[in-house]
Formats: sequence, structure tokens, C-alpha cells
Amino acid sequence: MDTLYYEYVSARGTFMRRTILASKLIGTIAIVASFTVSIDAIAESYNGPKISFEQIYANPDDQELNLNYARQQAENGDYISAASALERMLFASPNWDSARLFYALVLYRLDDKQAAMRELDLLESRPLSPKQRRQVKAYRENFSTPKKRQATSSGLVGRIAVGVRYDDNAGNALADTFLTFANRDDISAFAQARLQYTNPIGDNGLKFKAGINGLLRRHETFSTADYDTFGANIGLLGDLSNGLSWDTDIQVSQVNISGQKYLTQFGGRVKIKKALSKTTGVWVQGTWHDQDYNNLSFTTLEPTRSGEKLSLSTGVIKRLDENSFISASFGYEDKKATNAAFAYDGIRLNARFHNGFDNGIYLSGRATYRMLKYDGTSFNNPAPTRREDDHISGRLGIGASLNILATKIGLDENPSLDNLGLEAGINYTNRSSNNPVLDYKNFGTDIKLIWNF
Repeated sequence: MDTLYYEYVSARGTFMRRTILASKLIGTIAIVASFTVSIDAIAESYNGPKISFEQIYANPDDQELNLNYARQQAENGDYISAASALERMLFASPNWDSARLFYALVLYRLDDKQAAMRELDLLESRPLSPKQRRQVKAYRENFSTPKKRQATSSGLVGRIAVGVRYDDNAGNALADTFLTFANRDDISAFAQARLQYTNPIGDNGLKFKAGINGLLRRHETFSTADYDTFGANIGLLGDLSNGLSWDTDIQVSQVNISGQKYLTQFGGRVKIKKALSKTTGVWVQGTWHDQDYNNLSFTTLEPTRSGEKLSLSTGVIKRLDENSFISASFGYEDKKATNAAFAYDGIRLNARFHNGFDNGIYLSGRATYRMLKYDGTSFNNPAPTRREDDHISGRLGIGASLNILATKIGLDENPSLDNLGLEAGINYTNRSSNNPVLDYKNFGTDIKLIWNF
């Protein structure tokens, strides 16, 4: 290989860097967290000593070394270096069909679908094995499938998940500031969905949006704790000068408990965001809702919870890389009610993170702390003092796409499964009140199948 060819490879690598679009695999199951995932469905994983680029530069004609280097870099998520190594290999051995298949897949990972399809076209006239022929057909079909769009793009995007969950105190799901049931464990099945449609209005950056969401949960034995939530929103969003953007909508939602209408609320939200840099942003948000509660067959005082609820919050988000971020926010909430025992105000702290690893696994978490002071005493409180609660809740999840999981059991790479994934999580909730009757804790686990589109 001469110096001119290395300059060509370097230039192509620079071009690829500018054209990469972030595409992170989703879904998981906890036991795969330590797996190292190869994107090559044809060649075996490379498990030898780390190969440096200096070794590659010093041995450009060592095909085995270059192949192992490409495997190593691809498994580490460095598709640019993997592509460069494969280009050198194919330049010297243009009839190396398995390497070209590998190269097509790497190009697809770099979001260069046109180049990936061109490599597949070159393989059509080659004497491929039956397995390779099936792989070319599968890649051609998968590469032509559009990738998931970002939530801010135009058109329809959505998320659908189904799963099962275990809680050692199943009634806590409704307890928050609603109801409290006796401690009992149970298993539940759930389905949730979120759809959002966005479309530009003119060419000034203004966009229209509308969305719906819902969650259904059914317990195995504790039917009193079954609940459904349904919501819809419609609004506008747009950009201002100096990195400012805004987002506002009208919202309506309903909560049913044990098949009976419990809460209906209507209101709106306004959010202003400011980009401080390419990786850091801040935001402020305000929401207002009018809440209307109804009695259930086993309650008598729920309508006295009705009233307005106002919340104000501000936060910051820091993007660590294309697939990872951390965020935190501070807020104040004020709930009015016709009965002082259900009216409260207090602060809310939230934190979130998402870390996407190079092997396709991701880890995500969220935590919330609320400190609430009520306007009156709680029922059955032996001490005639204002009710005060501290709420702590959180979830930790780990995931991988079905494509990643499939490769671990020896199946061929299937990019069409990138938007389908498994996610497993643990959940914790703790409410501590100055009325001991209202204390509760819950620990739970869940696993769900997720489809993003």
C-alpha cells in the first residue's frame, strides 16, 4: 500500500465522521450487561491482544491483522476505523466476499445506506454460499427500511411497550397522593403507548404537534389496584434567536381505577429551552391543570380532592456523547382542594441519566424526591398537626435491542430488529409521613418489550 492510498482512507474517514447520525440500540435484559457484542454476523469475534493503528500502518499487507483490527474497532463502536481497515482489505482482495458483507454492514452503521447498497450490488454476481446469499437478501431488505426518526423531526414517531411487573406492595402504584391500600404483593401485566405527530407550518421554523398516550395495568389477583391512564395534547413549538426555543401545548387526561373513572384533568404547559453549548442546555417550564376527582365504589371523599394544580420547574441537561446524557431539575408544586386534608404544596427534585455503551447495551435511571406539606391534618392522624410527607421513587433499567440479543445466540445480524428491544428494570418507592398510617414502601421489578418507530 502506498502513502497516497492511506491519505485516501483518511480523507474518507473524515467525510464519514461528518455524516454519522446517532443511532442507538434500545432494549435489554439484565444478564447480557457484561456481553461484548460483535456486529459481524460472518466473522468470529476478535478476543486477542489489542491491535494499535501503528501495527496496521506497519503491516498493511497482513490481511488477518487488518481483519482482526476491523472486528476489534467495530465491537468498540469505532465504525470509522473498521471501515478504513475493510477498505484496505478489499482494495487488496476485491473478491473477499465475507469481508465485503462485513463492510456493507459497517457502512450501514455509519448511515451511509447508499454505499452499503452499492457493496451488496457488487456481491450479486459473486459465487456466494447459500448463507451469504441469504445474508445479502436480508441486508438489502433491512437497509431499505427507514431508521427511527428523532422526536423533533416532522411526521409520526412513537413508542409501544408491553410487559410484566412484580411489586411487593402492589397498591402503592395508586398511593402517591391518591389512595393507600394494605400491603400485598402481586404480579401485573401492562401495555403503554405514546404517539406524537409533528409538522412544519410555513418555513419560519414553527411546527404543529399533536399526540396521544396511554397505559393499561392489570394485576393477577389485586383487581382493586388495576388502573388505566389516557391522555392527549395539541400545541405548537418553534425556535427563537440565540439558541432559544419554545414548546407549548394543551393537555387533557383521565385516570380510571378498577374500571371506574377517578380523575379527569385539563390544562396546559409552556416550556422555554436555551442551548448553552452543543452539549449543554437549560430549561424552565410551567404547567397548570384543573383536576376533577370522582368517588369509586369503595370511597366517599374523593371529590373533595378536586381543584387546580400548578407546577413550576427548571433544569439542566448535559449530553456526554451522542448516546449518553445526564439531567437534573428543581420544581415547586401547589395543589388546591376543597378539603384542606388533600391540598398541599412542596418541592420536587428530579434526576435522570442514560448511558449507551459501545457494545449496544444501555443503562438508564431516574430518581425523584418530593417534600410535601398539606394544608390540613390527615384522616386518622393521632396528632392534630399538618400532614407532611417525603416521597422517594426511582427506577434503574438496562437494555439491548433484539438484534444485539440475536447475535449473542449465534443468529445472523438483522438491522430490522434495531428498533425492537427488551428492557429490564427495578423500581423503588418510599413515602414517609408524620402520620404513620400513611407510610409505605414498595420494591418491584419489570421486563418489557419495546418498539420505537
